[in-house]
Parts: sequence; C-alpha cells; structure tokens
Amino acid sequence: MKTLLVGINSKYIHTCLAIWYLKASITENSTIAVREFTINDIQDNILSEIYREKPGIIAFSCYIWNVGLVLSISKEIKKLLPDCRIILGGPEVSYSSKKVMEENQYIDFVISGEGEDVFPALLKDLCDGTENYKTLPGLAYRMSGSIICNEGFNLVYELDRIPSPYTDELMKTTLNRIVYYESSRGCPFSCSYCISSTFNGVRFFSLERVKRDIYRILEYKPRLIKFVDRTFNCHKERAKEILRFLASLNCETVFHFEAAADLFDSEMLHILRKAPKGRIQLEIGIQTINTQTLKEIDRITDIDLLTENVKKILSGGNIHVHLDLIAGLPYEDFKSFKKSFNHVYGLKPHQLQLGFLKMLKGSRIRKNSQKHSFYFRDNAPYEVLKNKYISYDEILLLKDVEETFERYYNSNRFKNSLNFLEELFFEGDSFAMYEKLAAYCRKNGFLNRPVSYKENINILYSFLKENCKSNINCEKFRQYMVLDFLSTDSSGAIPECLKREEDFLSPVEIHSMLRDEELIDRYLPQYKGTQAKNILKRVFFVKLNLLLPPDEALLFDYSAKDAVSGKYRNVSVKI
Repeated sequence: MKTLLVGINSKYIHTCLAIWYLKASITENSTIAVREFTINDIQDNILSEIYREKPGIIAFSCYIWNVGLVLSISKEIKKLLPDCRIILGGPEVSYSSKKVMEENQYIDFVISGEGEDVFPALLKDLCDGTENYKTLPGLAYRMSGSIICNEGFNLVYELDRIPSPYTDELMKTTLNRIVYYESSRGCPFSCSYCISSTFNGVRFFSLERVKRDIYRILEYKPRLIKFVDRTFNCHKERAKEILRFLASLNCETVFHFEAAADLFDSEMLHILRKAPKGRIQLEIGIQTINTQTLKEIDRITDIDLLTENVKKILSGGNIHVHLDLIAGLPYEDFKSFKKSFNHVYGLKPHQLQLGFLKMLKGSRIRKNSQKHSFYFRDNAPYEVLKNKYISYDEILLLKDVEETFERYYNSNRFKNSLNFLEELFFEGDSFAMYEKLAAYCRKNGFLNRPVSYKENINILYSFLKENCKSNINCEKFRQYMVLDFLSTDSSGAIPECLKREEDFLSPVEIHSMLRDEELIDRYLPQYKGTQAKNILKRVFFVKLNLLLPPDEALLFDYSAKDAVSGKYRNVSVKI
C-alpha cells in the first residue's frame, strides 16, 4: 500500500522536517513517497499532484499556517479516493484531536505529539490489515461511528534512537532552501503563550549525533542551517561546545539559533565574539520589557542583563542579531508597547520583528483567555483582536506600523536615512517616527497594495519633504538616501527622485583614479593589474558634498557584500 507524506510549507525556501523524520523512522514499508508544497500553490494543483500518486494512506503535518488548506484538500481527496486513510499530526491538531475529527468526518486518524514511534506502528497495522493500533497512546480513530481518543501525548525520550532524516533524498530537495535542524526538543521555560510549555523538560540529541548530522548536511553546502531548538542555550556548556564546533568549520554556511541572551555568560560571549564573521545568527525573543506582563506570562527574563548582552554581541560586529517583540500580551497597553519598542529599537538590531500574540491551541494563555478578556480569531493563526488593555483600533495601528517597519527598517536599505530622520524630528521617540510614517502611507493608499523598493524610496523622500522646511536638511536627507541606495544596490541606477548631476564624477576623473596604483593597492587590491575599464564594472563613485569634504568622493566596491550587514563596502577617497 503506497503511503504519501505531505508537508505544506509557508514559503518555498522552507522545508518540512517532520515528514522526513517520519520517513526515516519507517523501515518495513518500501512504498513511501514524500511531497512538499507551499500555501501559495494553487489548491487544485496540490490536489491533482496528490491524486496522481494514488496513495492508500496520506499523512499531513499540520501547523497554524497550513491547517485550513490541509483540511480542505483532505475533504476533496476523500471524494476521489474514498478508501484512502487520512492521518493528521503536528502541533495544530495534537491538542484538539477529538474536535478535529468531529468537525471533519473525512479524517481517519489524528496523532497527538511526536510521531516517530506511533506512526510506524500505525502504518504497519494498516498495511497488515490488523487493528493493534487501537492501543497506541495519543491516537484518535473512528470505531463503529464513534471517535476514540487514546490517552497520552507522544514524546520520544531517547532522541538518538530516531534515525537521521538527512538522507540524500532530503538533501537534494534543500538546494537553495533553508535546512532545518534540531539538536534538542522541548523547553525549560513555561511561557504561557507557547505550546512548548505544555510538557516538561528538554531532551537532547548527543553531541556526537549533532556533529555527525552537521557534517552530513554540509556535504551539500547549504547557505543557511536553522536550528529550531526552542532555547538553544538553555544547557550552557552544551551550547558552547556546539558553537565552538561550528566556529571551527571550514564552510560558508550560516547557522541560525533562537537563544535567551540573559543566559549568556562571559565565556559564551567570548566564543561568539571569536566566531567567523557572519557564521552565526541569533534570534532573541525579548517580547516585552513590561515586568508585570513578564510575570503574568511566566517568562523569566532579566531585561537589564539581556540588554547589556545584546549590546556586547552587536558591538563585536560579527553576529547578525534578530530581536522579537509581541503585541497583545496581558497588561501591555499601547503606551507600554511603545516603551518596549523604543527600548528594543534603541539597541539597533539588524532586524526587529513586531509580532502579534497568537492564542495557540494547548497554550495556557488560551485556556485562561477570559481573565484578560481576550478576543481572538476563531481560525488559525488565532491572532489576538483585542483584550482589556489594547483595542482593535490600536491593533490596526500597530499592523500599519509593522508593515511600514518591514518595508523600511527590516529591509536593511534605509539605515542612514532613518537615523537622520529620527535625529531631525523624533529624538527619543523612535516609535513616533514609524507611527507618523505609517499614517502617511495609510493616508496615501500605500498600505493597500504591494510597493516596490524604488517606490518606497520615493515615498520616504516625499514624506521627508512634506515635513521638512529646511532646504539644507532636505538636501542632506537626499544624500543619505543616495548613500543607502548605493550601499545595497550595485546597479548604480540611482532613482530619478534622488539623482543630481553634481553628485557624479566626470569620466576623466574616474579613469584617472582607477589608474592610480596607490589607490588600487590601498582600497581595491583585488583589482591590481586590471584595466580601469574592467574595474569600472564593479565600482561606483559619487560626490555627496554635505556628507563629505569637497575634495573627497565615496568609492563603492561591489565585489562582495558584508557577511553581517549585507551591504557593499564604501570608502572615502581624495578626488
């Protein structure tokens, strides 16, 4: 009987690690196929591709981003293949298996928790035509018109006995995509909004297993390996050993971790500081600096220590840092969120994600939602609409700020322009700048449709001109925008709204400089011995008279991007 394992990812660059773990755990059935899709694929195409496989058994991995699509496709599959057994697993169904089956008569089984033990046993019974599966823990199934839900939540305690999913078949599918890796399961903390708090303890793969897997993955030279451990550094000494190992590797791969920065000690900070530039990325969930909120959601965080450690990490210049905030938490009103934003923004991380609280199935905050008068969406991802402390009007405003913030700050294309704008009008209140910019974008209809990068440039420049009465400051802002553009775009095609003839050097000046051996040796040694006309294809010169002395120009080198900032190098040179 053919079995099809299906993952539906949120984006093409993502992979569904869960179904590959399941495949690796199955040893007694040779007709196992894996198919991955995305939520952006046309539903009829997904349906037809699954149907063409003619499976007798289908297993879907369910998450908040795909559960609606999974259920819709499953319903149609049952019409086309009525004898096909449909099995659901994953966090989105593990905490409501009976309800899922009551509301969706075409679902045959739901597995609660991890599937590496129970799924192979269920599959063997279905293929053999037996019913031993009725004793499997955490399994929901149908019997004589009734739904039976066996007690239990499946967890694999000895992780090393799970076969590695990183086979040739999996690795060939990860080309130009993110490779996900877990060195542990579970979390030692009990944040009430997180489903990791629904079971106690952390389980670890051995260091030998981790190193063996990493070596295996690196054979395929992935661009990014993303560790999905809930708190990578909860076991300090183990985390240090893994980081030392990764720092020692001769590879171009970047490794991404979710970490608790207030758990970093001096030795960990030293290891991070010594890591090769760009080798490590850290995602650090601050969520809020409101102490009453932190206590209410059972989040143990030393904000002062976390802040100092983040500053130290950023000061090293070799680690890409991503910080997180969550809007809609208990006791966090609009004013409190602004305070949290300004504190975290003041650290100037490379990225800052403004997220909105999701009332996940199984989470304690959802079970106790009445305490804080939470109203949230009935369907996944169950995002908060309002509560006692923040209104839906304020949530909508924060949504506009989030979108504007993504376009400008998180795009990493406007750093100097935004810093100048903030110093000019919004010193001490960074949130106010994005709030005002978001209002400008909303008023002019820019948030109702997709906007290109170059249009965003024009919007920001127009926003400044509308609010600035000083010609000098308007011109200085324009020059900062030119600097930002040339730092991130190698085309040299400066947008028309920013282009001024006086910014450019003459062809004679440029060729003279590119023939200057001293200049080449000092700033462009990789082009030594190269003809000026060939160097010109990879460099750009611009004069910005309000940012530089009149006898200097900026030289942009487009041969490589900075491994952390993603920007091209520029240096000031004498004309």
